[in-house]
Amino acid sequence: MSDQPVSVAGERLLACLAASLLVLSAATVTVAYYQVHGPALHAIILLALLWSVLRLRRGVPRLIDRDTALLSGLFLLYALVAVLSAARVGFNTAALDRLDHFSYFLAGAFLIPFLIRVRPRPVWFWLAVASTALLSGLYALWEVQTFSEAFELATGREYRAGGSKGKQIPFGDIAMLTAVLSLLAASRYAGSWPFRATLFGLAAGSGVYASLASGTRGAWVFLPVALAVIGLQLLQQYPAYRRVILVGILGLALGGAVLVSQSEQIQSRISTAVSEIQAYTAGRGVGPGNSMGERFEMWRAAWMAYREQPLLGIGVGQLNAYFKQSAERGSVSEAIVAFDGGNGHTHAHNDYLHALGTRGLLGLVSLLLLYLVPLAVFIRAAATSQGREARTLGYAGILLLLGYMQFSLTDSILLMRITAGFFVLLCCWLLAMVLGRSADGWPDEEKRPVSMPT
Repeated sequence: MSDQPVSVAGERLLACLAASLLVLSAATVTVAYYQVHGPALHAIILLALLWSVLRLRRGVPRLIDRDTALLSGLFLLYALVAVLSAARVGFNTAALDRLDHFSYFLAGAFLIPFLIRVRPRPVWFWLAVASTALLSGLYALWEVQTFSEAFELATGREYRAGGSKGKQIPFGDIAMLTAVLSLLAASRYAGSWPFRATLFGLAAGSGVYASLASGTRGAWVFLPVALAVIGLQLLQQYPAYRRVILVGILGLALGGAVLVSQSEQIQSRISTAVSEIQAYTAGRGVGPGNSMGERFEMWRAAWMAYREQPLLGIGVGQLNAYFKQSAERGSVSEAIVAFDGGNGHTHAHNDYLHALGTRGLLGLVSLLLLYLVPLAVFIRAAATSQGREARTLGYAGILLLLGYMQFSLTDSILLMRITAGFFVLLCCWLLAMVLGRSADGWPDEEKRPVSMPT
């Protein structure tokens, strides 16, 4: 009898510690990546690993159920295929260096059952993503005010915010993703907690600003898709106000079109992309600095690598050397190896083609499973769950997966530590809440009646 209160107290402490680390890691990913985000993320992973080991040592007969095992297995499969691909080239230095980027996916296999056990409340998730969006906007504002004038005078180019890590594309992607998640939270609470919804709306605006300041075109393209998903959620939550919601969505679309037409930065980035595409000719015709042309050349090279080794690819971490060999043969433009002072690009700027080139068909299949199976889980939760909170979490998962699937078209974001770690963190967190909720949902989140805000 005396062990039971200790056990309950210990589980409460574990749940509090886990929730604190989750929020701290997510909220600081763009503004304190090395100082706070990394240590907090590694701490939650270590906590999950220790919990799993202790559970096994205590002889727990069934650590996880079938659905949890399947989803954890997908993260494990993604990492194991990379290990097999690295083994094919003898675990050379380049392969071992790149394998480190897959460690977060290995950790995801332990995170899902652990987070199901501690069952963090959904409000902590919404707080985390809203904090990420808000802090990203404030950091971008500080960056622009501090560095843009000197940068433009020195280079003649417009300054692009990159967050604490100085990487514009991951910064812009994360800012936009957390902005639309904050907007989803605002729509979820608009009828029951207006003040909370207002704060989420402000966070969403801050995240959108950060993404615009980063100049990340791939993130901007995701915004119309995200608004459509949020529109579906609103139609499901307020079916009696269908006409009002459709008019509101149309108004947002028109407002976005006006913003695009009036913003010199957006027009400049779009026109640059158009001119680079029009100027593209395969091979040596691509000059340094033509970012779209360089992408097309890297995609061609990754496809050639896949055709040479279709099953397991040319090996994890080997694409940089393959780029250089292809450029020497004249198969692709030398611009892709002139990048970064002659060090050259290290990935294909497309997760799907990079997986094909370096990890072959097995790599692509593991990537598609990692995206599509959780997406199906979230779609089911959004479509069939009875509680508002559970449905909204399903829509959050849909936004997360669609966002990353789209971002993966123009960059290898799952190869970057910042975006790979953030994906694993949010995906495992959402999967755990969807799979681990009780039949009654989260009653503390359902106290207020829902009504359409007036």
